[in-house]
Amino acid sequence: MKAVSYLKGQFSVKEFPELHPNKDQLLVEPLAIGICGSDLSAVEHTDHFLESVKKAGSIGQAFNPDKDLVLGHEFTAKVIEVGENVTDYAPGDLIVALPWVIGDNGVPYTVGYSNEYPGGLSERVLLGNGGHYKIPEGINPYHAAVTEPLATGYNSVLRSEIAKDGGAIVTGAGTVGLGAVIALATRGIHPIIVSDPSSKRREIAQKYGAHVVVNPLEQNPVEIYQQHASGSQRLFVFEASGVKNLIHNMIDFVPHYTKFLVIGASMQDNLINPTSLINKNISMDFITGPGYGETSYVALGETFKDLVDGKFDPSEIITAYAGFEGVGQVFTELRPGGNKKIDQVKILILPHLSGKVLYSPSQVNLPNPF
Repeated sequence: MKAVSYLKGQFSVKEFPELHPNKDQLLVEPLAIGICGSDLSAVEHTDHFLESVKKAGSIGQAFNPDKDLVLGHEFTAKVIEVGENVTDYAPGDLIVALPWVIGDNGVPYTVGYSNEYPGGLSERVLLGNGGHYKIPEGINPYHAAVTEPLATGYNSVLRSEIAKDGGAIVTGAGTVGLGAVIALATRGIHPIIVSDPSSKRREIAQKYGAHVVVNPLEQNPVEIYQQHASGSQRLFVFEASGVKNLIHNMIDFVPHYTKFLVIGASMQDNLINPTSLINKNISMDFITGPGYGETSYVALGETFKDLVDGKFDPSEIITAYAGFEGVGQVFTELRPGGNKKIDQVKILILPHLSGKVLYSPSQVNLPNPF
């Protein structure tokens, strides 16, 4: 089978051994695969990424950088074979995949960060038995691939415990930040201020429920928030940009009792002045993924339900498509470096597309997998 290998700074399409499910596994064919911010970090800051996951005890994410790695942990797929103990899924089912599998050694792995268990950038993938959401007819199974990354932002809103009288600033309108916007909007939070230098991302944020959008290179989002919020509202800042020292630079402007929910991973050390935080009674939570602990994926389920119920249009977030040969270009587009703003939001990889180019949504015909 073909898959996209990442090895020592290079992406290439290679042949890999065929996969066969054991009695507790599903064999699936990915339909659409997204690139996560953690994938960007794993590629650009490999040593730091591996050090952090090892310190956290996340054995299932600790890949060997000297061996082929097939990334991809946010994807939709078609089930093609199941093990004898699998009863909730059958060949032909279309699913939003929960990216986990238990190896034959009994160790749980995150699919996409294991050298032994290829991720979604592959023609076939092994998954664990449970946690996947079946995609009903009438829902585009390609667009549904945005569920998992949106759920990370959604999870930050659940973890914030924001009440209806709270107000919000979302810094960074990538997929995760937009997930926070959707969750805030569906809860009736007002105001929702979204800050991002990209006009395209700000436009999508407004479609998803932001009341005001701000270019932080031109305006201070906290000052704009204060123009639209009442003095009694508690401010919740959902930091989804990963911009170095952004929180440090906001501290002097935010009101007392502000709560920061940090969901944008900066791979650099950031300044923190404890005295400033203490004097303002500021609190912080750090959040990863759509789960709370190891077993609860409430945010993933609620995001998928909102998608199925039509509370937001998932296609709005998809700004381009690419095939396996274009994966290297996708990484370049999503993190170009320097001061250049990133206009792309979610680029989906479709295995059937060819070439190294990016395709606009209008250029792609999505085959019917039902």
